Amino acid sequence: MIKILVPTDYSPEAKNATLYAYQFAKYTGASLLLYHAMPSVIPITDIPFENYYLDLNQEQDLLLSSYTQLLTEAQVQADAVAVEAVVDQQNIVYVGIEACCKKYQCDLVIMGTHGASGLKKLFLGSNTSQCIAHTSIPLIAVPSQYRFEPIYHFIYATDLKNLSEALAILIPFAAVFDAALELLYFDYAGPESEQLLIDAKMTIASCAYKNIQLSIKKGLLYLSVAENLKHQIDSKSTQLITMVSGEHSWFDYLLIGSNTQQMVLDSQIPLLVLRKA
Repeated sequence: MIKILVPTDYSPEAKNATLYAYQFAKYTGASLLLYHAMPSVIPITDIPFENYYLDLNQEQDLLLSSYTQLLTEAQVQADAVAVEAVVDQQNIVYVGIEACCKKYQCDLVIMGTHGASGLKKLFLGSNTSQCIAHTSIPLIAVPSQYRFEPIYHFIYATDLKNLSEALAILIPFAAVFDAALELLYFDYAGPESEQLLIDAKMTIASCAYKNIQLSIKKGLLYLSVAENLKHQIDSKSTQLITMVSGEHSWFDYLLIGSNTQQMVLDSQIPLLVLRKA
């Protein structure tokens, strides 16, 4: 059975991601592991430490009761999905998430993003973007207003390099939903583009999974990869944007700076990040 880790800070965005994770788990037969990180160091104030947090067991009970209340308010059956809860003392959230995934053998992380603007973007959503940059577990970042829909079409933005390796990771995920996998390539008319396209078409033709489409779009040099991608996605017909990261790939350079955080915060549909071994 697939196990999904769902980090929460009890914010509206985290609650929305929890509902998405519940529906995702119900659709796929997965189980949920709720995760909450308590800071191990509290800022010096006049408020005693014990007034900030309960002990770990009480916090765990609070996490489960909050989850049950959320599902009750959403008018869904809590017992339709198996759920556990873990509360950890951790100042760096993505470190705690990575450790928890390994300890409890989680297969996927689903977490929310904050629909922030202006200066708030520098702070809100940073946990999600840090997890994308640092954790090795597949992760779905869920926009703050998005509601779960069965996945029948998802987009993989690719530079077409090492495509066989990427498809080996993507196809099993597509097969779970019997979904159409659209490979989206931005052609900047570089010297290697023609050969990359020839190789890609041969690779796709050799796949046993036949629900794969290659879409070629003109890349606009004055736009970032994230902005080019945003202009090409129809949120009404696509349920997931997918990216595969690997050492020294174009995606790793996308992670440097604000592009990924911008995509995570601005996207209207969830972003799935898969990692090469």
